[in-house]
This record gives sequence, C-alpha cells and structure tokens, in this order.
Amino acid sequence: MPRMRILTVNEQEAFNKPPPFDHRDRKKFFDFPKSLLAVAATMRNPDHQISFLVSCGYFRATRRLYAPADFVDRDVAYVASQLDHSVPSGFHYPDRTRQRHQQTILDFYGFTPFDLSASAALATEIATMARMHLKPRLIFDRCVDFLIQRRVQVPSAHRLNDLIRASLHERKAELIALMDSQLPAETRNLLDDLFTSPDAQNGYRLTLLKRLSQSTSPSRIKEAVADFAILSELHHQLGDILVQLDLGTAGIRYFAGGVLRSEIFQMRRRDQNDRYIHAAAFVAHQFYRCQDNMVDLWLSVMASFKTAAARDYQETLVQERQNQQRQIEIVVNGLEVSVFGVLRDIQSVMSAANLSDAEKVTATVALLSQGQPEDFDRLKDDFAATASDAGWHDILEARSLRLQNRLSPLLRALNFMPNKRAAALLDAIDHFKADGDLSASHAPMDFLDVGQRAVLVRGDGTFRVSLYKVFLFHAVTTAIKSGDLNVEQSYKYRPMDAYLIDKDRWQYEKGHLLERAGLTEFTDPASVLATLNSALTSQYQATNGRAANNPHLKLRKDGTFHIGTPAIDAREPDPLGDLFPQRHDVPLAQVLETVNNHCGMLLSFEHWQQTHVRQATSHPALLAGIMGLGCGIGVRKMARISTSVTESELDHTVNWRFSLENIRAANDAVVKAMGAMELPNLYRQTQDQLHTASDGQKFEVRGDSLHASRSFKYFGQGQGVSAYTFVDERNFLWHSLMISAADRESAYVIDGLMCNDVVKATSIPPTPTVTPRLSLA
Repeated sequence: MPRMRILTVNEQEAFNKPPPFDHRDRKKFFDFPKSLLAVAATMRNPDHQISFLVSCGYFRATRRLYAPADFVDRDVAYVASQLDHSVPSGFHYPDRTRQRHQQTILDFYGFTPFDLSASAALATEIATMARMHLKPRLIFDRCVDFLIQRRVQVPSAHRLNDLIRASLHERKAELIALMDSQLPAETRNLLDDLFTSPDAQNGYRLTLLKRLSQSTSPSRIKEAVADFAILSELHHQLGDILVQLDLGTAGIRYFAGGVLRSEIFQMRRRDQNDRYIHAAAFVAHQFYRCQDNMVDLWLSVMASFKTAAARDYQETLVQERQNQQRQIEIVVNGLEVSVFGVLRDIQSVMSAANLSDAEKVTATVALLSQGQPEDFDRLKDDFAATASDAGWHDILEARSLRLQNRLSPLLRALNFMPNKRAAALLDAIDHFKADGDLSASHAPMDFLDVGQRAVLVRGDGTFRVSLYKVFLFHAVTTAIKSGDLNVEQSYKYRPMDAYLIDKDRWQYEKGHLLERAGLTEFTDPASVLATLNSALTSQYQATNGRAANNPHLKLRKDGTFHIGTPAIDAREPDPLGDLFPQRHDVPLAQVLETVNNHCGMLLSFEHWQQTHVRQATSHPALLAGIMGLGCGIGVRKMARISTSVTESELDHTVNWRFSLENIRAANDAVVKAMGAMELPNLYRQTQDQLHTASDGQKFEVRGDSLHASRSFKYFGQGQGVSAYTFVDERNFLWHSLMISAADRESAYVIDGLMCNDVVKATSIPPTPTVTPRLSLA
C-alpha cells in the first residue's frame, strides 16, 4: 500500500527551507529592535551574531527555526552588512550554542518549543479534524495555523505529516473495528445486496439508487417516492450502526462521495468492512439528499402552480372586465330610455294643463313602472363578484387535480419533525396521510383562517375537498419556507438549531470554542454591536454629507433620488494598450499553464480519496478538464480533440479531482497570487479599504432543473438560472454561485462573505435589487 502523500516533494522541501526573501522582505523581517540587537551584541563570535539574527528574521516570518546549512547567502550577507561584519566563508555554530540561541529566540517572541505537551495538544486537534474527514493538505495548513495561534514553534513537515497520518489511520482503524464487531449478519447481507444485479437490464441496485430526478412530471415524482421508500427502509435498518459510527455530515459526504465516483468493480475490490462503511454512508447520504430533493420538488411544483393560477386569474379578470364593459354600455343605453326618457315624460306630464293632479300622479306612476332595473342589478352583481375572491378560489379548485397528482405522493412520503408552532398543520398532514374523511365535519381546519374556512362550504352545504387540499398544500409550503416544518434527516431542511453547536456544549465550552475560532473579541456582543452601530452611523453621515456634491445624484421633489451613470467617452484611447501583445490568439492552454506556474492552482485539484491514491494526474489532463467544463465543450469531446490526453484519463481526472471544493480552492489560489501583485492594487481607491460588489447573470437551462425558473423577460418560453458573481474594485472574481432566476440576489450576499477566505472586503455596496438609503431612519 503506498504511503499517504500530504505534500509533494517540492512543497515539502520548500516548507523545510527558509522562505525566499526579496529586497522588501529582507528590509521588513531583518529590521530588528534595539533589545534584540543588544542580545546579539553580547555574543563574542561574529558568526554567532549573524546566525542568531538570521534565525530571528526567519522565525519572525515563518515561526520556524532552521539549520545554518539552509541559510540563504543573500540573507546572511544582508545581516552581516547591518552588523558591519564581513560575510563568513563558513559558519562555526555549535549545536549546543544554536539550541541555546533558539530558546532565546522563542522567549523573545513569546513562543514555546514544540515539545510533548504541544504534540499531544496538536494530536487532539488533528483527531477532531480527522473525524470531519478534511483533506490531509487542509489539515496540514490548519495545524500550522493552530500552532501559531497557540504561540508554539512550528516543527518540520515530517513531524506534522506523521501526526496527520497516524490520526487518519487511527480513525479509519476505529471505524473498521466498529463495523467488524457491531455489524449484524443480516445487515451485512443487506449491504451485500446493493452490489448485486437483480436484473441484467436494470443494473445494480447501488447504481439505481445514485440517480435523483429533477423532473416535476407525476410519473417521475412517483419514481422518486419509490426510490425514497427503498432508501428509507435501508436507512432504518442501518440506523443503529450509523449511530455507532458517528460519521457526522462531513464523514457521510466523504465516504458517499467515494461511492458516487466509483464503479461497481472498484467498490468490490475494497476490503469487506471498508466497503460496508462506504455503503452505509452512501445510504445515509442518499436518504438525506432524497428528502431534500422531494422538498425541492414540492417547492418547485407549488411555485409553478401559483404562477399558472395567477395567469389564469388575470385572464379571467380581463374577460370579466370586457363583459362588464359591455354590460355598462347596455346599462348606459338603458338609462337613456328608462331613466332620462322617463324623466322627460314625467316633466311633460307635470307641465300638462289639461290634467288634474290625480291624473298626473297616475300617469307618473305608470311611467316609473316602465324602468328596467334588471340590467343595473346584474351589473352590481358582476362588480360584487369581481371584488370578492370567488373567482380566484374557483381557479384554484379547477387546477387542484393536477396539483394533487404531483404533491400527494410527496406529502405521504415526507415525515416532518414535531413543532408546537405548526401543531395544527401537522394534525392535518397526519389526517391526510391516513386517508381520513375530508368532509366539513371531519377535516382538520384549525390551520386555516376564517376566510378560508368560509369559502370551503358551498351555498348548498357541500364541502370543497379539492380547494381544501390546495389550502393544505399552500400551508405546508409556507411552513417549510418559514422553518416551521423541518426534516430531521436532511442537509438543507433541518431546524436552525441543528446546524449550530449544541446549546449545552456552548454553555460549558464557550470560551474554548471562541478561542479556537479566533473570535475572543466577540465574547461580549453588546460592545461589538455598539461599535458596529457607531461605525455605520458615521458612514451614513459621511455619505449623506458628500451626497450634495455628487453631480450624478438628482433629488426629486417627493424625497426620492436618482443616480445617473456617466457615459463613457468612446474616443478616449486605451492607456494600457501598448503594454499588451498585439497578437490576440494566445492558446487558452498556454494561458492556464502560465497562471499555474505563478500560483500553483493545479495543486488544488486533489484526489477525493485520502488514501489508496496510486497515480498522479498530468497537467494536460487537468487543463483539458478545466477547458472542457469551463467552455461547455464536454469531457468526451475535449478528449477527442486533445492530442496528449486519452478519454479514460480525462474522465478519471474529472470524476475524482473536479469537486466544488477543489475548484474554489484553485480560484482562491489564483486570486491570492493576483492580490500579491502591485498592478491590480492601483485600482483601489484607498489602500486601507477594499470595496466589493455582486451581481447576477441569467443563463437559459434546457433540461430539467429544480433551480431553474421561468421568466419571459429573459428566457421567453424557456427557463433559466442566475450566475451570481462577486468582484472587488480590482476586478478580482472571488466567488460565484448558481441561484434560481426568480430569487432576489441580495439575500445571497452573505454567501460570498462566508465562503471567502482570500479577499477581505471593507464594505459591500448594495446590489441593484436593493434600494440604497441616503439618510438614517
């Protein structure tokens, strides 16, 4: 079995060697305080003085101590020139003296050596990260940060690698021992059945359970519910062993990811207990995903139903308005005859001199009886019907059957957690699942408001069952979105507290957890909020003060404002045009390889598996994968048009190395390298602040997607999604995510802040969907 490789040979050598300093770094790290120079002055040997100060500069930069043989000649010459000494031809630096000086350096900077106690504390931290199944390289980097935060000397890469390997192997051995001792025989047979093929045409059961449908057709929804029933039974039988394994969501995702990327023959070649661990994690993972998928299907179907019903209602209103217009014309014409004509006749009767008063009264009564109030009454009835919601409820009832065909199987399959806020709704859901009597006297209606209860009973006393189910489905949708209805075994729809640290643990370990996270300054939230409120108030005052001098800001009479964007002068020449090559057809592979040479972004594409990685991938395969996926060419076509990459190699590379985490890590490496350059920082308005912005771009989606939504403005009769990207004022694209085109983009600003570890934004201007404020409330 090959040994786990955490760092490459070049990375390990670079870690164990002193950092490469340029002239700015030497000036920064070899600028010693007087107290440290006084300590060096007490040393009689010039070689000892130079070695001592060079070690101080290196330790200040990396928190590590190096042997004199690794010192860089230019650094030695720089320190020697500061001490007015000649550059030594060879160091005379005994080990005892060097060890004594190293302790002096640690004491001066307030650090402790990496001894047994520090090793034990680091091993505990590594064990915690190993239970989360983080990547070994990420664990290595976090170990360095952990030691620096605890002010402990950073040891060599070899010692850190050994600790990480030992912890990962210990965790794996623990899981295998649990599986070997606690897994019953019937459960073993159950897991073995996943790797059997009941039908040569349908394939293996494990392969069939990998698929999740995103179609909202009734037949595909029923298939999804049938798959969920199988997964639910498997998860129920594996419940005890999953509790004992205690993989957590991170462990479940890790082992299940290996199954999703593996072929059946690859899974069969694994050790038996190792295969059982992966299979159990896969069942749990798919069980969680399947429930999330069903809730997503529910929300998508309900959103489409509301849109279609609203469209029908608008069409009905238009037709009713046309009918009312015709009725008004009839009434107006009738008024000319039955009202104004009668009034003229009455006036003639009253002015007739040859009629007595009794005759005039009789004639007036006869004329009044000739009116036609039925047209006017009919118009009043039409207006009353339009003002009520009767038409809207009729449309909901008419479209209810299509909705029931899709949502009824989902509601019967989903199991929501108990919640006092939704107790009445949960009772109605249970009654629906039990096929209870849906009549006016038996159907639970406590979750409905008074108006909804009133419209459920027709004038003849019959109960509108179809409309009741629409109200029930709508109430479930509202409760899911508000968080009142939650799914316990889920990734996306668990209660909010399930994503947080346990309350009891927080009470007992609050100080320790804040210290580990580096958030001790947030211990007192009142003072933090007061500071933020003061800063926000000051910023609003500064913004409002400068608003009057902004030539592009126009204040309206009603108190609102408008900001105009100045036109770009097309005649303005490009000042940087001469600095770029005139040839505009540079191969994309050459561009990507040049970027990789400066930032090592391809190192971020690590294999999904932590162990048993026997082959490294080539740079052409990684570059072909980036271009094939990024340019929409596809993996197979990219392999056919590439000369140095085979289809199997490219498919293996994309399958095992192109995860979302790896892609984001590669992007962070590029952004970090760009941030270290001087040219991009010229675009910053102020060097102590960095402003960022975010916006979305719409893309049409041809296939079935639960994230896609319809928008005639952007996609015509089709549907699409929005690619929400984040940039800073240096034009660094530092994060992106795909959201529904119907969602408001401003709600996702926090995602960019939480998922970013490279760009440190000072402030986030509001997106175009948010109305900016000029004055404080």
